[in-house]
Amino acid sequence: MDRKRLNLGYAIAGGLFVATAAIHAFVGGPEVNAPVQGSGLDPLVRAVSAVVWHALTALFVVFGGALFWAAWHGARALVMTVLAVNVAFIALFLAIGIVALGTVWPMPQWVLFGLISGVMIWGLRTDRARVWDTGQVSA
Repeated sequence: MDRKRLNLGYAIAGGLFVATAAIHAFVGGPEVNAPVQGSGLDPLVRAVSAVVWHALTALFVVFGGALFWAAWHGARALVMTVLAVNVAFIALFLAIGIVALGTVWPMPQWVLFGLISGVMIWGLRTDRARVWDTGQVSA
């Protein structure tokens, strides 16, 4: 398939993931991570929490980079993998919000992950349409 055309859906999703990383680090960090780190929790619990917090920030940056790369080179399987992780994030925020808090609104991050998922799906549909247009149908 001709990969000289930018897949705008993948590129926008990549940008949204990089923005998510910045929001996570600079807004969520002081709001969530800092209080955990300043708490009286066991040092091991605080250390694991810090690793998980920063790993998610890194993951969002990596996902953004992967989607930017896919925007120019294609990589349907890569995009599907990122989408699957994103859908898992949505499910976790919704399920834990309902079970632990009785509502999904104190943790509205699922809305952002839903938006990113929608844009990725748009990119996947664009990719599929390009394949059909060239007559090179693949699974």
